Amino acid sequence: MIKTFTSYLDKKQRDSLKHLGIIQKVLEHNGMKVENFLDSEMNDEPYIFCFNPEKNTSFDGLRIYGIGGGYCFRIQKENKTHPYGKAYPLQVEEMFHGLLSDKGVDRKKAGEQVIELVGKEIKKFFNKSEEAEKIDRKTDSNGNLSAGSVLVKTSGTDYSNLIYK
Repeated sequence: MIKTFTSYLDKKQRDSLKHLGIIQKVLEHNGMKVENFLDSEMNDEPYIFCFNPEKNTSFDGLRIYGIGGGYCFRIQKENKTHPYGKAYPLQVEEMFHGLLSDKGVDRKKAGEQVIELVGKEIKKFFNKSEEAEKIDRKTDSNGNLSAGSVLVKTSGTDYSNLIYK
């Protein structure tokens, strides 16, 4: 029996929704609040939104979505807005296969370790983002530590580089 391209894409979409549902359960197992936006009729690009547990950053959480054969996450201000910034890979399969390659680790134990590692990776991202935002708030445009003062550019645009001899 020959599969049509459309049926192939439908299966990929169903698999992606299933995997995102599993990632949601993994994050909830790690004590994180996750909101599900997997209803494909409502949303062309299904995703899950993981809230920042500490609420210590300028963004509310992360959008986790499928892309290609893998999964990524990006910063998102609110759960229903569009994400921004760099996409970071969430390499669940690589974690699993890496743990399986260790001697004496069976599939069940590797799966349990992956559950813990995924939660730790997301929490670590939130912590590093908080540290980066604190440093960013304490430095001026030249990278020097600011003493609480605000730098405001009051001059107009510099056109001197447009003058030729």
